[in-house]
Amino acid sequence: MQRPKVSRELAHLIEAAVFPSGRQSFEIEDKPFDPQRFSTLANWHQIRPLAFEYVQAKALALPDNVLKMLREFTLGQAVTNMAFLGICVRLYNRLIENDVRAFPMKGALWAWMLYDKPVLREFGDIDYFIGKEDVSKSLDILLSEGFAADNYRHYLLKEKAVVEDYLNTDYQLPLTPVEEHALQSLEIQWNCTYPRYCYNFTWDELAENRVAFNMMGKPVLVPGMEIQLIMMVIHHGGVEQWDKLKYVADLLRLLDKAADSMDWAYINKITKAKGFHKLLLESLGVAGYFRGRDYVKYTGAAESYPSERFLTDILTHWENKRPSLKTKTWRIFLYNIKYRDKWSDKLSIVAAHIGYLTHWKLLWHKISWYRKGSSGEADRDRAVNAVSGREDI
Repeated sequence: MQRPKVSRELAHLIEAAVFPSGRQSFEIEDKPFDPQRFSTLANWHQIRPLAFEYVQAKALALPDNVLKMLREFTLGQAVTNMAFLGICVRLYNRLIENDVRAFPMKGALWAWMLYDKPVLREFGDIDYFIGKEDVSKSLDILLSEGFAADNYRHYLLKEKAVVEDYLNTDYQLPLTPVEEHALQSLEIQWNCTYPRYCYNFTWDELAENRVAFNMMGKPVLVPGMEIQLIMMVIHHGGVEQWDKLKYVADLLRLLDKAADSMDWAYINKITKAKGFHKLLLESLGVAGYFRGRDYVKYTGAAESYPSERFLTDILTHWENKRPSLKTKTWRIFLYNIKYRDKWSDKLSIVAAHIGYLTHWKLLWHKISWYRKGSSGEADRDRAVNAVSGREDI
C-alpha cells in the first residue's frame, strides 16, 4: 500500500490521539504548520484534552490564544467529566435498585474503563443500555431524577397502538433535564442502532456475561471487553464510519488493554453471524496501521487489512471533516451496503428499510403529530423524515 500524505496539523493530532510507537505510517505535506487549523481539527475530532497534553509534552509552539483555548477547555472538561461520572453511577444505581436491566455505555464508561486519565476522553452526555421491556419503567425513574423525553416521543410511548412498533423500529431516546442541571443530555438505548441496519442485539446477548467494574470506586456491572469491542465497531465504525480521531483513540486503548486476553473465537463467531466481520477486520487494520501493531492476527484472518480504499476514506474525512447533514441515514445506508459481509446481509438491510414503511400505524401517528404541532419548515422536514425512516437522533 502506498503511504498516504497528510497535513502537518493532522499528523500531530494523529500522534496525540493514537500514540504511534515511533512508526510514521504516512508522509507529511510540505506546507507550514497552521496553528489555527490544528485547533479547528482538534475541535472537530473531539480530542482537545489529548491535543493539549500532547502540546505540553512536545512543547509545540502555538499562539497564546490557541493554547489558552485548549487549556481552558481541558480544565473545564476535567471538571465536567468527573461530575458526569458521579451522576452516571448514581443514576445507574437508581435504575438497578428499581429492577431495571441497565448498564452504562459509550463515552462515560469508556473514559473510565479505557483511559489512564479519564478526563482526557471528551464526552458530553451519559448513555445507558436498557432492556427493551424496561424502557417505560426506566423513563419513570429518570423522570423522578429530573430527566424527561420530549413531547413527541412521550406521545409515541403512551399510544398503545404504536408503542411496540416504535420500540421495534427505533433504538434510542434522548432525555433532557426538566430544570437547570449540569448534565444537559442523557440517552437510553435498547438496541445498538436502528434495527433496519441489521446490527440487532438483545439485552441477553449483550449482558449475558457482565463483569464488575469500578467507576469512581463504585461497582457497576457491564459487558466484558469482547462486547465492548463489538459495540464500538458498530457505533464508531458502522454508524460513525471512524470519522473522528476520538473513535480510533477509543479502539486503540481497548485493544492495547485487552487484545491479548479477549475471546477472539467468540468475537469472530458473533460478527460473522451478524454480518459485520469484514468491518471488524478493516477497523482492526486501521488501528494496527497507526499503532504499528498487528491486531488482525487475533482473528486468524489471512488477508491484509485495512484496504486502501477504507484507509483513504477515513483519512479524507479526518483531514477535511464532514459536511453537516440534516440526516445521516443515506450515508450510513451506503456505507453498510459497501462494507457488510455478504450480499444476503446487504439485501437484509435493503429489506429492513423497505419493511419500515409497512408500520403504517406508527407512520400515521408520526405524521399526525407533526401536522397538529407543525409551526414551520423544520417541523415539515421532520415529518417527512419520520415517514421515510430518517429520524436521526
